[in-house]
Amino acid sequence: MISIAICTHNRSADVASCLSALAPQLTLRSEELILVDSCSDGQHAAALQSLSAKYGTAVFRLNVPGLSLARNEALRVARGQWVAFLDDDTVPAPTWLLSLQRVVTRAASDVAGIGGQTEPLWPTGTLPQYISKHWLFFLSCIQDQARRSVRDGGKVCGANLAFRKESLLALGGFRAELGRIGDRLIGGEESLAIRLLLRTGQEVVYDPSIVVKHRIHSERLNLSWISKRAYWEGVTEVAMIKATDEPFPFHLAVPKLLASATACRVLFAMTGNPDFLIRSQIAAGAFTARFRSFETPPAIEQSAFRTAHRA
Repeated sequence: MISIAICTHNRSADVASCLSALAPQLTLRSEELILVDSCSDGQHAAALQSLSAKYGTAVFRLNVPGLSLARNEALRVARGQWVAFLDDDTVPAPTWLLSLQRVVTRAASDVAGIGGQTEPLWPTGTLPQYISKHWLFFLSCIQDQARRSVRDGGKVCGANLAFRKESLLALGGFRAELGRIGDRLIGGEESLAIRLLLRTGQEVVYDPSIVVKHRIHSERLNLSWISKRAYWEGVTEVAMIKATDEPFPFHLAVPKLLASATACRVLFAMTGNPDFLIRSQIAAGAFTARFRSFETPPAIEQSAFRTAHRA
């Protein structure tokens, strides 16, 4: 069985679009659908309950927000051997579930994670010319047509990513100190899980046949958004190193970060190339994180603050 988990916070309209595309593919015999409401506001929470009733699935509500917490809740209640995480703003292709089932069935016993292709759904219908390759990365756009292991350079992202449940549980699930909570945009919880799985000799693969479209909200096409997103990427990179007690590599050395942040900011001012802004902000975020702790609020615990509702 495959458990399909959609974790959401205040984006019930996106969830409705995702479920509308996913529902025709479900038989509810070889898969289950789980909705996790990560402390959505009243209107969105009510809408999720209506969607739960419409599609005959379960919705579990957490009374504190946090993506890692929501994903761990999905992992806790899932009955499937595999748990497939879909971002709430994705639209699965008509063959998404069939392709995932085929890939999972054929997966070797050492494969613990499988990621798929994410195609952008632009608000304007086409790719804006100023969106650079680095910017696309932060929009979770992965369109490689070759199947490959992450060890061999394959890229996967949390918008369309399945894990073998027992392998993820053996890691203790997703780290609560990572994962987004409101405006605290530390990510990397799935990246760290993948890193730890690879360290234990397991494999994570990318398969382009498992396709979703990823809705790109208009605010993500602004320099202010990519600047903020890149800054938190730098924070995340340092947080992942701290979470594993690994030594900091040279590119995260404090003098290197300071030099990179300054030089790339100057180059951005001279050229207007957003890649220089992105690189500057990543370095600035990492520099800050070397001296400041971004701890998870102590009130947040993975086993508490939960209410569950089943349709």
